[in-house]
Amino acid sequence: MSFETMLNHKCDVYHMQRDDMSPGYGLPSSPSFSYPDTPDIVDLQCHFSVKTGTRVVVQNEPQADYQAQIKLVVPLGTDIRLNDKVVDKSSGYEYTADIPVQVRTHHLFVMLSRKSAQEPL
Repeated sequence: MSFETMLNHKCDVYHMQRDDMSPGYGLPSSPSFSYPDTPDIVDLQCHFSVKTGTRVVVQNEPQADYQAQIKLVVPLGTDIRLNDKVVDKSSGYEYTADIPVQVRTHHLFVMLSRKSAQEPL
């Protein structure tokens, strides 16, 4: 089995952008962080390793929240960074990326977190 056949999922990656905005009234500017509307990496071949992580459904008001920590495997050389937003193309779930780890000279894996709202780690 080759590594390319293991990458059986697709995802989009959005890099976090920093903007310095002033609230006005002579106050100093403060940084604000957001994600662009269009993904920086589209249809990335990847593998969501759901058996390695934890998934929990938390009953909240007015609805239940799906929270997860899973491992994402991507090819070596993929530009994925801390606090990037990763969207699973099959389910539409949005995850926040942790620090990517290089596995020898072969591939990268990144731990992803999902909470009820998109938050930086």
